Amino acid sequence: MPRKPKPPPPTQARSRETLQRMLDAAEAVLEKHGIEGATLQRIARNARLAPATVYRRFPDKDALMAAVFERFAGVSKEELARPIDTEAIRKLGIHAFTALWIGNMIQGFRARTGLIRASVLYSQAHLNSAFVRRKMALEIQGVKRVQDLFLLWRDEIGHPDAEQAVAFAMVMVALALRELILFNHAPMFGQVTPLDDEALRRELPRMFLGYLGVDRKIP
Repeated sequence: MPRKPKPPPPTQARSRETLQRMLDAAEAVLEKHGIEGATLQRIARNARLAPATVYRRFPDKDALMAAVFERFAGVSKEELARPIDTEAIRKLGIHAFTALWIGNMIQGFRARTGLIRASVLYSQAHLNSAFVRRKMALEIQGVKRVQDLFLLWRDEIGHPDAEQAVAFAMVMVALALRELILFNHAPMFGQVTPLDDEALRRELPRMFLGYLGVDRKIP
């Protein structure tokens, strides 16, 4: 069966407002109920709209999810477009910047756990979708941008391949936080060692910097 054409963007203010209500409601439902619980009926109820209104705009759940995550990616694109004061960041020092980066990631995962988890799961199930590929490209661009910032302290990194070390360590930290926070594996692994946010903020920077081979004593 041929795929239904993507509906045109709304042109009237009321139509744009209705679309934003749908997307806001979809995000709220994803945060609370996850991908499986994000039905169009539940989203319509959350948006205080008739289900028919949602169906007219989005013929199926995939179309609505694509719009939600496209908007999510749009925010990331705007952030990537902002200039960075590399001199100010260099003055922070690699220890402070590492703690800031990891702390911000923990905070971000905690603030929108359900939505980010839903985004990860949906992306994994739709790897060939154009919007998923665009989303992943933006995420990779963001990772490389942070990697370049860590390389501002290349002279302090003792690992023989600074670029590879930073990339590998960043991926390991991201995967650890994804498993512990987004997919709630902390209770199981927490029987081995404390994995509350305080411990993560304290120990992950030490592990990260230790792997990079930063010579100065890690506080």
